[in-house]
Amino acid sequence: MMKSAGHALLSSFKPPYCFPPKNCRRLPSNLVCGISTAKSRKIHAYHQKQQRLSNFEMGAEQYLPPWFSVAPMMEWTDNHYRTMARLVSKHAWLWTEMLAAETIIYQEKNLDRFLAFNPDQHPIVLQIGGNNLENLAKATRLANSYGYDEINLNCGCPSPKVAGHGCFGVSLMLDPKFVAEAMSVIAANTDVPVSVKCRIGVDDHDSYRELCEFIHTVSTQSPTRHFVIHSRKALLNGISPADNRKIPPLKYEFYYALLRDFPDIRFTINGGVNSIDEVRAAQNEGAHGVMVGRAAYNNSWALLGNVDTAIYGAPPSTVTRRQVLEKYQVYADSVIGIYGNGKPSLRDIVKPLYGLFWGEKGNGVWKRNADSAFHHCKTFKSLMEETISAMPDSVLDAPLVDAYSTTSVDKFANSMSLLPLPYTAKEEEQEEELLYA
Repeated sequence: MMKSAGHALLSSFKPPYCFPPKNCRRLPSNLVCGISTAKSRKIHAYHQKQQRLSNFEMGAEQYLPPWFSVAPMMEWTDNHYRTMARLVSKHAWLWTEMLAAETIIYQEKNLDRFLAFNPDQHPIVLQIGGNNLENLAKATRLANSYGYDEINLNCGCPSPKVAGHGCFGVSLMLDPKFVAEAMSVIAANTDVPVSVKCRIGVDDHDSYRELCEFIHTVSTQSPTRHFVIHSRKALLNGISPADNRKIPPLKYEFYYALLRDFPDIRFTINGGVNSIDEVRAAQNEGAHGVMVGRAAYNNSWALLGNVDTAIYGAPPSTVTRRQVLEKYQVYADSVIGIYGNGKPSLRDIVKPLYGLFWGEKGNGVWKRNADSAFHHCKTFKSLMEETISAMPDSVLDAPLVDAYSTTSVDKFANSMSLLPLPYTAKEEEQEEELLYA
């Protein structure tokens, strides 16, 4: 059996959170919520603990590195989807939807609805958004007790509600010093690694040098050692988030140049990756990690189902879709309507399952039957009993089939010939860095 790209990397992997800490700002005491004075003086203290670990170790658990992650997607990567996803893949890193810091604060008495998750969902990353340091500090502190494995700051969302009127998301890329301060605040209020998810540029601020200056500033003035790079720039001229995923061209060469120019930082590539073959191709060109978005939702069985074997080198899975549905039923019927006013609804809970049968015979009929059954079925069990006959037993009981090939995919190969010139920090930037020693 051919070894996976991830398996080949195991022996040489160095966790991104084990790099020696660089300089960062001292924080005002009001931004270090619930943290001791000693810790406020050394907000990188958790790195020293991480250096003693031979693998990813978050709390009492050990996880394989984030070679494959499912992107945070609003109204998609909720608790329901993540529960289903973990039944299919044991090793993929799961991300929450973005939660605004203000939402976490205002819902302080109702946090379980927004932050609680089943322990089986580990490893899991919480993504937060915001542009107020005090709110980011408090939101991080409130999230601490839930035990996320990483806290990520959204610097990549181009939605007008977020980057426009909200003035956060990708708009934050225009102020790297603020992002560095925000990441220091977040790190000071948690004991887990922190990261940034961003684009490669914003509007006319789209040169490779400007991207490097953003990475340089944030990484030298905060504890951030992991960046997720969506390899498109964002256009803030009123186009929709969907168009922002299509119109700006992908520039994978910027991502691979970052690997060259910032060897002590971990980078995850995101954008335009839609299959296991493409994930492996990105890794073969040196990607530290790969993040997949809608393909991991719309075709979850074929994509997530092959992650553990193709990316992490695990033995082939024997799980079937019928087994996934049986286990999911236990979760589904325990959460219907628990927040009142019929929320979450049966429709909300069934929505993530559509990707289990993508392209399969009977999928369309099952969806139509389910849509009708939502009007009178009160439980997940009753809905499945009424509708699942539309799916053939040959689909429900078939084990996973490899959705990848041994044929090389050259999606990223041309990027290596397009690499921009190497980045060198300006003299004044280097002098500014020394101010935070």
